[in-house]
Amino acid sequence: MAALLILTAPAACDNVEWGGASFQVVTPPPPGAGDASAPEPGAIAGLGLPTGRVLFHVVRNANGTATVVPVGEISGDSLRTLRRPAGVSPQAYEQRFREAVMPPNAQFVLFRRGAEVGTVTVQGPARVTSCGVPTAQGQATTVAAAAADREFLAFRKGLAPDVMGEYRPPQVEGTIQRYASLVAERMVLQNGLARPRSWSGAQRDLQALDVIRGGHPEMAATYLVGDQLGPGAPEPDGWSVFYVADYEQRAGYTPVYQEVRDYDKTGKGAPKLVDHLNWNAAGQHEMLVQVFGVRESWYEVISRDRGTWRKVWEAPRCVEQPPVARSIGAAERTSQQP
Repeated sequence: MAALLILTAPAACDNVEWGGASFQVVTPPPPGAGDASAPEPGAIAGLGLPTGRVLFHVVRNANGTATVVPVGEISGDSLRTLRRPAGVSPQAYEQRFREAVMPPNAQFVLFRRGAEVGTVTVQGPARVTSCGVPTAQGQATTVAAAAADREFLAFRKGLAPDVMGEYRPPQVEGTIQRYASLVAERMVLQNGLARPRSWSGAQRDLQALDVIRGGHPEMAATYLVGDQLGPGAPEPDGWSVFYVADYEQRAGYTPVYQEVRDYDKTGKGAPKLVDHLNWNAAGQHEMLVQVFGVRESWYEVISRDRGTWRKVWEAPRCVEQPPVARSIGAAERTSQQP
């Protein structure tokens, strides 16, 4: 009997005879319809495209769509920066990036608080970031428990990490609410910043985390004075405080990671936790933080190394920031401790 072979070609479906064997030529599936697989290393290195798994930040919009933003290429606990290389045309980079990384109909797996909660399907292109990296628009579907959540971490379907457990978001209540502003006040006084008129008015973000299962949840908080949690110029006396705190039976909540910025010395940088996930399937969860500047935003990764939480990666700023008088003091040393 003649062997039946199936070949993939751009032609329509047809049967041909050659050398006594019967071949069936079929039309390939549409781009992005199947699961993704990592490209061969170096296959697309000429354009500076990623050759491994990419972490995405997905934001649900008020109109029901979702914006899919590539953050970086996974490299252990850290990330490798995604950026259009010098000498590569914006049009060529955008086209090849969309084709290779997030083509139409591509599906992405959504994660929230370390659990898988849904999917998003790419429906079309969106803006290009200040670093020349394309983003996409899609439609997100999540489990009922995550219906009210707006931000997620995501991976291309077929490249997502394996995680266990259902989504049970910890609540911001009780002990967290009592300690949040007390922790921030201590950090403000230690760094010589002026107290805000109202601590509740300065609090821009407060999240309960469940990085270490069992016991009291951790928390992440952002406090701002003379600033907003988004791009835009701050007031001259503006400052930001961001921290991640863990609960201790005797001391209550104490910071395990902190960033304090006096804008007069450091320029604007308003951080906010996006989410946490054990994306490399080893060790502890990593945390993705988005930082808002005057004209753009960028990302940071916080990871636990030998018992200490520290910043392991920071994306470049691709829009030149206004010059500021800069002096390295306790506030900056706190955020850069090894």
